[in-house]
Parts: sequence; C-alpha cells; structure tokens
Amino acid sequence: MDIFTQHKLLIRTVVVLVVLNVVSIGFFVLKEIRPHHEPRLFPKNEAYKDVSGILKDELGLSEQQVAQFDEIRKRNFEKQAILKKIIRDDKDAMNTEMFNIKTDEAKIEMFAIRISDNEYKMEMLRYDQVKELKAVCKPEQLAKFEDLVKEIRDYFRPDNQHKKR
Repeated sequence: MDIFTQHKLLIRTVVVLVVLNVVSIGFFVLKEIRPHHEPRLFPKNEAYKDVSGILKDELGLSEQQVAQFDEIRKRNFEKQAILKKIIRDDKDAMNTEMFNIKTDEAKIEMFAIRISDNEYKMEMLRYDQVKELKAVCKPEQLAKFEDLVKEIRDYFRPDNQHKKR
C-alpha cells in the first residue's frame, strides 16, 4: 500500500469517527433537552398512600365529590371482598378435589366454571365502579382522570413497592 492510499484511508477513518462522535453527542444533547415526563407520584410519598388523596389532589375534587368517591369505593370494596372470599374458597375446594386419589372431573369442571363466573363478576364490578366514578367527575376532571389512572397503576405495581425485610 503506498503512502497516498494510506493517507486517504486515515482521512476517511477520521471523518467517519468525527461523524459518529457528532451524531452520538447530538443524540445525548437532544435526549437531555427534550421535556421529561416525571411521574408525579414518585418518589414514594407517605401522603399519597391512599388513592383517594391522589385523586382529590390531582383532579381537584370538591369535598362532595370526595365523599361520593369514598362511598362508591367503599361499596365496591365490600362487594369485591365477598366475591374474593367465594373465589378463594372455590379454588381451595378445587385444589383439594384435584389432589384426591380419585378425582371427580365433573366437580373440577363445576369449580372452574364457578371461579370464572365470579372472576367475570369481579371485573364487571370494577367496570360499574368506574362508570359511577366517571359520573361524579366534571368533563375537565375526566380528561385528567385518564392519564392519572395509568400513573396510579404504575405507582401501585408490585414491582414498584418497597421490599419487606
């Protein structure tokens, strides 16, 4: 390889490296100047342990709306607790039956159907609760509610909770 070819290769290599550096620096600069969406609920704040507090503050709920929300949530919680107990009891009975020496497949199928029916009822309770909560909100609160629900979901995710020691 003669000296001119080596020189051209070095120049091209330097140009490619400069372009790569400029692109990577540009990428990091743009990433930093782009507006960040910081979750309002992080880091963990003891004042936000209760979802009602989050909803009241973030949606600007009136005292009457807060009372309605609490009543709707309380009523729904009680209905869900009853269904959860039924589901848990049916699952326990199903597990007992599954591990019997002589398993009755008809009973297993009956338990599976009852469990799925009650799970369906649970989801419909959640939907009914949402309809009631939305009926309490004003139109501008509904717009905020949609984004807030996603943040609350992320905030209470099991993998986002403090580890118990």
